[in-house]
Formats: sequence, structure tokens, C-alpha cells
Amino acid sequence: MKKIIPLIFVLFPISINLFAQKNDSAKNSKAQITFGYPIGSNGADSRDYTNNFSLNILYGLNGGVNGVEIGSILNQNDGDVVGTQISGVVNLNTGYSDGVLLSGVSNICNGFTRGLFISGVSNICRDTSSGVFVSGVLNYSEQNSKGFQLATINISMNELNGFQLGVVNFSKKIKGVQLGVINILNEKDGGIPVGVVSVVKNGLYEFELTGGDAIYSNLNYKMGIDKLYTIYKIGYSTFHNKPVYSYGMGFGTTTSLSEKQHISIDATSNNIIYNNKWNQKLNLLNKVDCNYKYGITPKLTLLIGPSFNVYVTKVKVDDEYGTLNIPYTFYTNNWTKGKLSMWIGFNAGLSLKL
Repeated sequence: MKKIIPLIFVLFPISINLFAQKNDSAKNSKAQITFGYPIGSNGADSRDYTNNFSLNILYGLNGGVNGVEIGSILNQNDGDVVGTQISGVVNLNTGYSDGVLLSGVSNICNGFTRGLFISGVSNICRDTSSGVFVSGVLNYSEQNSKGFQLATINISMNELNGFQLGVVNFSKKIKGVQLGVINILNEKDGGIPVGVVSVVKNGLYEFELTGGDAIYSNLNYKMGIDKLYTIYKIGYSTFHNKPVYSYGMGFGTTTSLSEKQHISIDATSNNIIYNNKWNQKLNLLNKVDCNYKYGITPKLTLLIGPSFNVYVTKVKVDDEYGTLNIPYTFYTNNWTKGKLSMWIGFNAGLSLKL
């Protein structure tokens, strides 16, 4: 029973708001103080007042704010909030929210939202929103939104004009940038997803099989959009009759010259594994590939082009640093525990779009 009574105090005003209509004829009040609705200076009529200053010791149910509102558990307003709203747990507004909202757990706005919103767990906007939204777990916008979203998970169910930064980012459509580990985009036009995994509806999904001067065979997988895609690579070669494996990732972009002709620029970093020694020292091949691509069919493309290579290694074989057959170098730097080599090489192969 001791646990149930405080819960009733919190849920009671919320349940009222679910069935209440917005009060468009709220009276003005310079200040109010509420212990827990309806115990307060405005009593049961508190929903009829817009306050310049509002203090809710436990929770308050008011008509609106035009100034400052502070509460320990819940600030709830049937009408508009303009100014600053601070709550230890939840800010819940039915009208528009314009200003600064700070909460320990959640900011929930059912009307138009604009300003700075910071919460420990979630910012939830059910109408058009604009501003900066920072949350520990979730930013959720149901309608069009504009601005900056920072959270573990950012979800924009409509169009976002701005920037999403999080572990997981989702947007129906974005005019801006998604930066995260996983990006999900429902429309590819207008936005740029930057991440380890970028899932874009009708986006780029492509396999490449290529050969080069140092890594003889490579299998690449690209996903994202033509403007910017993520690349995953595995490769195989030999050195001193021993196997050499490579794996890595990077980013690339493709520019169209015509319907069948394209130029791609890919930057990748590849870890080199010699003779199945997977716990060896630094052995890294960094590449920038510039390929001319000609479409044989709408799905199958021939590619060829030069590559700029920077090879850094601390692995020594037969008293020489390196585990790749490098054709030549235009720059070499040896130090006591490693070697750096640079050269211009080539790539050639085929790509298949899914």
C-alpha cells in the first residue's frame, strides 16, 4: 500500500490530461505553488491559469507557463509553455513548448516544439519540432523536425532537416547527415548516412571482385548511397610462398559521368595477416583507389584505375620488414622497429549491384 499511494499521486493528473481538451482561455497568474494537484494556491482550478512562475513540490497540473516552472516529479500543462521548464522526472505538455526543457527522465510534448530539450532518458515530440534535442537514450519525433538530435537512439518518423548523432539513427527522410554505428534511412535523396552500417531503401548494395599489385584478390562489399557508402574488404595474397590475408573497411563516393560511366574514390584501411599469425604486430595497408567504372549491364560493371598505397609494418620476415610484394616505392622510411612504404599501384575487376 505504501508503494501504491505515491503512484496514484503521479498517475492521477496524467490520466486527467489524457481525456482533457486544451484550455484556450487560460487566465494569467504571476505565480503559483502546488504540493500535489489539486493541493495548491490555484486549487482545482489550476488548469485554468497560465503562470509566470510555477513551483510544483511533487507534481503540478496547470494551464500553461509563460516564464519558469520547476517541479520535483512532474510538470504537466494543458496549454502552452514558453520559457524554462525544469523537472526532476517528467515535463508533460499538451500545447506548444517553446524554450528550454530540462528533465531527469523525459520531456513529452504533444504540440509544436521549439528550443533546447535535455533529458536523462527521452525526448518525445508528437508534433512539428525544431531545436536541439539531447537525451541519454531516445529522441523521438513523430512529425517533421529540424535541428540537432543527440541520443543513443534517434528516431524521426517523418522528414528531418538537420543532424542525427547516435548509436542508432532512423529517419524516413533526411536533409542533412546521420552519424552513427547503424543508420537507417527510408528515402535516399537529400541525406548522407555516415556509419559502420547504413541501411538505405533503394540505396547502394554492391559486391566487387578486384585484383591489385600487392593484394592479388579482393572481395569488397559496399552499402549506403552513391554520395557516401561504407566498404568492407577481405583479400588474399602470398609472400615467400606463405598465405597473406587482409581485412578492413573504409568509405567511398561515386560520381556519375554518364548513364554507363562513373568514377569511384574509395579510402580503406586493411589489416595484413601473414602466415596465419593473427596476433602479430602492426601490419597495415592504407589505400585510396580511384576507379573508372563502365556499365556492361545495369547491374554488372567493369572497373579499373590507380591506387595510392601507404604500407606501415612492424612485422619482420628474413630480417626485412614487410609481408607484401611491393612492386616499387617512391618513398620509404625505415626506423628501428618498423618501415613505411608508399607507391602508386592499380586495381581492376568487376562489380555487381544487388
